[in-house]
Amino acid sequence: MTPIPTTPQPLRFAIAALVFAVLFGGVAWRLHTLQMDMGEILSDMGERQRSRKWVLAAERGRLVDAKGTPLVESLSTWKVTCDPRYMEDRLGATIALADILGLPRDELRTHFESRRNGRVIARGLDDALADRIRACKFTGVRLEREFTRTYHHGGLAAHLLGYVQADGKGGAGLELQFDGVLAGTPGEELTAVDALGRPVVTGFDHQAPQAGAHLQLSLDLGVQRILDQHLAAAVDKHAPKGACGLVVRPATGEILAMASWPDYQPQTRQGLEGDALRNNVIGFSYEPGSTMKPLITGAAVAEKLARFEERIDCERGAWTYREGRAARTIHEKTGGHGLLSVAQGIALSDNIMMAKLGVRLGPERLKSWVERLSFGRRTGICLPGEETGRLPAGNRGQWSNINEGMSVPMGHALMVTPLQLAMAHAAVANGGQWNPPRLVKRIWRHDQDGKVEELPLPALPATVRMFEPEDAAAIQQAMTMTMTEGTGKRVGLDGYTSAGKTGTAEKVIDGRYASDHNVGSFVCWAPAEPGMRPELLCLVVVDDPSRNGRFGADTAAPVVQKVLQESLEHLRVPKRPEAVAEDGKPVKPGKPARQAGPSLPTAAPPRASGRPAGTLTHAGLRGQP
Repeated sequence: MTPIPTTPQPLRFAIAALVFAVLFGGVAWRLHTLQMDMGEILSDMGERQRSRKWVLAAERGRLVDAKGTPLVESLSTWKVTCDPRYMEDRLGATIALADILGLPRDELRTHFESRRNGRVIARGLDDALADRIRACKFTGVRLEREFTRTYHHGGLAAHLLGYVQADGKGGAGLELQFDGVLAGTPGEELTAVDALGRPVVTGFDHQAPQAGAHLQLSLDLGVQRILDQHLAAAVDKHAPKGACGLVVRPATGEILAMASWPDYQPQTRQGLEGDALRNNVIGFSYEPGSTMKPLITGAAVAEKLARFEERIDCERGAWTYREGRAARTIHEKTGGHGLLSVAQGIALSDNIMMAKLGVRLGPERLKSWVERLSFGRRTGICLPGEETGRLPAGNRGQWSNINEGMSVPMGHALMVTPLQLAMAHAAVANGGQWNPPRLVKRIWRHDQDGKVEELPLPALPATVRMFEPEDAAAIQQAMTMTMTEGTGKRVGLDGYTSAGKTGTAEKVIDGRYASDHNVGSFVCWAPAEPGMRPELLCLVVVDDPSRNGRFGADTAAPVVQKVLQESLEHLRVPKRPEAVAEDGKPVKPGKPARQAGPSLPTAAPPRASGRPAGTLTHAGLRGQP
């Protein structure tokens, strides 16, 4: 037998001490890790094990028109869910819910026998059905409030209002632009559960949701219906690639109606693809054509380079301008004219007169006026997706008389949006004062105590004076001649004087102007009485019509006529008490108003020429403006 050593053994003692030190060190390290490094994580895990959090949906704010009529709102409904793992009476729940909800028992058994919690049994239940289910007090069956976004008027003003995506967030239009304001703040509710996950205390920690704010728009539902109806009729008649229109109150810049086609259904998002994704009023850029002419003419008059009564030789349909070795010939495709006053030139939409006025202005002043008229930049409307349009780049940033100086006054070489053009003409109608487009009149919400809280409106660009009042009045007077003697004489209003301008521009296809692809437009406002504030302005643009006409006078002008006539009557704007007939005698109220004035000359036969309209010759090169 080996004797037990009695002498001290420091090596064994050191090894034992080291082992215990390592063990205690490991325990200390683990405790530090659990308490300090993972303390918050483990605490959250414990909290989740002893309680369950439920998100309470917040009601999305309403959108109402200028009179308070609901356009869009969220209707409260209930959703029924089940947690099969926590259910105690599956058979009873199957029988009762089948009776209440009208669902097959086999379908309910499929839900209750699942191993996955949070199964949705039914949605869109009203309060009466929810109360019957709640009275059953089934464990593992839960009612949750949810809100269904409802667009009361179908696809009316779809691009303006927008839609809500499946995740509850705004997808376009005002729904997207004001998503943070409309959405509100969700609430939450905590439910205590036992070791098996079964609820034992309900609602011991409850935070109520905060409903979203409401928006009152400048939109007039009646005017919007009128615009939608007649724009849809024009689409059926002309089968265009696209179309759009808007109605503006010039004195304030308020948008009373806005429509774009192709459209879609915001409730179901049916048709939401391709071109229907774009709001053409703010996202379609095009050459404005003759609708640009009154604005540039007004610029020339404001610069004291022309007078509306001044007579200018329109060269009988062909005019060649030379600048150094370059030469450009402008042809009047619809027939030429001789001497015309500047006002007559607007009414008859003479291109040669506009080219001459552009040369008088010069490239620098012309560019300055185009920018002053708010082209080439966003108007600041509170809608997503607004385009800036496009101004000609020029030669190394410099415009010239022979290119931009002659093309821009005719409405070529630059791209504008319908909204930009409408607001520029609205400035003329408003005595020369440009107002930013306004869509939202009021934003408010109710706090937890039910008190109304007014919220600030979105910031808008400042108003700008574009023309002096007398110059704006002169432009309007010239544009009334367009409605009585010029290109708009077929679309005069019954009982209201109006000022307007048609426009037709060829589209650029494969780098060249295509005569069989056009954009037709018409802008008009009324009443257009001297010293009287116009009530409404309407612009309609029809992109690439394929049948029954292709000019603005044929496609867009009839729509504007009907929209303005019916909208003015809808708003009960008084008609003229007395109109002037061609023989100077008064006619009964309600008849088309005509203004006395000089008759316009008829077009002369076009001058023979070997070049097509708008030919530019420079060192043997040819092209179109």
